[in-house]
Amino acid sequence: MNYKTFYEDELIQELETAGRTPDLDLVRVCLDRVDELETALLGLLRIDPWVEYGIEDETDPLAYGDVHAGHLLIAARSQAALPRFDEIFRDPEREHLIEWFGMKLHHYGSVALPFFANLLLDEDVFSYGRITSAIILSHIAYNEPEQTPFVTATLQKLLPPLPEGDTPIIGDDEFDEMWTWAILELSNLGDEESQAQIEALYAADAVETWIIGDYDDYVTRLQNERADLPDPYDIIQTYESLHHRADLEAQREALWARQKQEKARIEEMLDKREQRAAERAAVRGERPSETHEQAAPGEPSMRKMPKVGRNAPCPCGSGKKYKKCHGRLGG
Repeated sequence: MNYKTFYEDELIQELETAGRTPDLDLVRVCLDRVDELETALLGLLRIDPWVEYGIEDETDPLAYGDVHAGHLLIAARSQAALPRFDEIFRDPEREHLIEWFGMKLHHYGSVALPFFANLLLDEDVFSYGRITSAIILSHIAYNEPEQTPFVTATLQKLLPPLPEGDTPIIGDDEFDEMWTWAILELSNLGDEESQAQIEALYAADAVETWIIGDYDDYVTRLQNERADLPDPYDIIQTYESLHHRADLEAQREALWARQKQEKARIEEMLDKREQRAAERAAVRGERPSETHEQAAPGEPSMRKMPKVGRNAPCPCGSGKKYKKCHGRLGG
């Protein structure tokens, strides 16, 4: 389809109804015309399609309009979109969008620092939004080292002050999960200024070690180069990955369908064999055998019991000879 000939509203409609994996050519054209589309994309990002259209299933093609709009606005570093992302990070009902955008928003660079610093320090923001803000700030500082002092100072504000003397750093009932995430990002940035506070928090058992490890792990991160470097944002690569995943899922589903079909075919074949055997037994006036197992295709029939001689006692327990009981014709 030649999306280059589409009008603005037609491109937005295509995005809004494209499902999880829009045509890559559509994404490219929208990216080329993102300045022209910015206002419409901002409107699309603001709409929660799950509420607006009563969506109940993620396979609904209308479920991803805000996702596609957000990706394009991030790729364009649209400053007008930053307040929209601020709203999303404050809305627990749209938490899934943080999963889509969180590890891409560092693409904005230093222009986004005030927004995510405010989100991080606002205790009214739900925890996932604050945690992701800490990661975004850290990623921006890694890409722009000159911003590290601002980012470390912001993260340090989350830690309780170090008291004088032997006074514990926190009270018995004090706990804040954000301490753990601040410690993680401060250690990733190599901030030694906060080490005494962090050591005191570890001593007070106020760090979630199951998330970031013990004090020795903290020191190791502090002293080593960061390993989990932020990936540069490439919107085309993002959608190529989505298409690749969709192809793999389709292949798995096709395999499961073939396996299910083959199982049904074998079961039907065995049922027909059993039915034919019962019909033949009925024609001979015999009851269906209870001493034989139905063999799998290609296997010989096997008796559960040895063959009974005609003069031997009948296995039914009647006391009669087999030839005068179940061994007689039609017995």
